[in-house]
Amino acid sequence: MVLERKSLLKSLRYQEQVVMGHRQFSAPFTYQDGLVNEARLIHIFKGQSSLICAGKTLSLKAGDTLLMKADNFINRWLDSPQGNTVEFVGVRLTQSLIQSIYENSLPERFVGTHSNLKNSECGSAAVISNHKLLTGYFTLLKQYITQPDDMTDSLIALKVQELIELIIQADSSSQVTRLLRELFIPNQPKLQQVVQAHLYSPLKVDEMAFLCHMSTSTFNRKFKQVYGTSANKYLVLRRLEKAEQQINTTNKRITDIALECGFEELSYFSRAFKQHFNITPTELRKAHSD
Repeated sequence: MVLERKSLLKSLRYQEQVVMGHRQFSAPFTYQDGLVNEARLIHIFKGQSSLICAGKTLSLKAGDTLLMKADNFINRWLDSPQGNTVEFVGVRLTQSLIQSIYENSLPERFVGTHSNLKNSECGSAAVISNHKLLTGYFTLLKQYITQPDDMTDSLIALKVQELIELIIQADSSSQVTRLLRELFIPNQPKLQQVVQAHLYSPLKVDEMAFLCHMSTSTFNRKFKQVYGTSANKYLVLRRLEKAEQQINTTNKRITDIALECGFEELSYFSRAFKQHFNITPTELRKAHSD
C-alpha cells in the first residue's frame, strides 16, 4: 500500500522483495489501492475504515484481519472515538513468493485455479474478526518487523506459511479459503454491479471507474450506453430522489439523510436539491410537518 502522507513505515524483505510491513499514520485519510498479481493480508491494531470493493463495502475495526485478492480497492480511514491513529501490519502475497516458499509442494488450496463460485459471488475481500491466535501472531510479527536484521529468508518463509494455516483454521465461513484459490485472478466487475452497489455511497465517478478497472472516460462512455445519460447526472438524480423520499417519510435529521444518500457536503446537497425540486430540504421538511 502506498500512502501519500507522512507515515511510520517499517518492512521486511524476502529475497529482496518487500513481504511484511508495519504502518502508522493519522486519519481521516482515503486512498486507492490497485493490486495487480498480488494479494494482501492485513491486521488492524488501531483505527477503523470503510474498504470499498466493486460489489460491496466492508467496515473494518481494530482486531480485524483482512484478506484482499488481486483487485482495485478504495480504503477510507475514519476518525474514531478511540482517536485518529491508524496502525496495522500487512503481509504481501505474490505468485512468486508462494511458489518460492512452497517450492514443488504447492498446497491444493492454491492449485486449480477457479472455485465453483464466480468472482462476483466470492467477492474480493474477506474479514476475520477478533481471533485470538491471529491477534497473537500479528503482535509477534510486529516485533519481528522492528528487528529486521534478525529475520532470515527461512524464518520469513515459515512465518508466511504459519499465517496461511492460521487464517484457514480461523475461517469459519470458508470465505477466505475460497479467496485463496483466486488470489491472483483479477475480477472483471460489471459496470451495473458497481453502480448499484454504491449508488447511495459518496463515491465519485472517477472512483467508480477505478473499481471497474476503467479510465474515467471509458466508464462515462459505457455508462451512457447503459443508462442513457451521464454518470454524474444519473448518480445525483437518484441520490436526490432518495433524499426527498426520506425527508417526506422519516423524522431523520436532514444532515443524516444527506450523508445516507451519498452527499458529504451539506451545502452542495442543499443547492442541488433546490435546483432539482425548486425547494430546499429544510423547506420541504417544514411543509411536510405543517
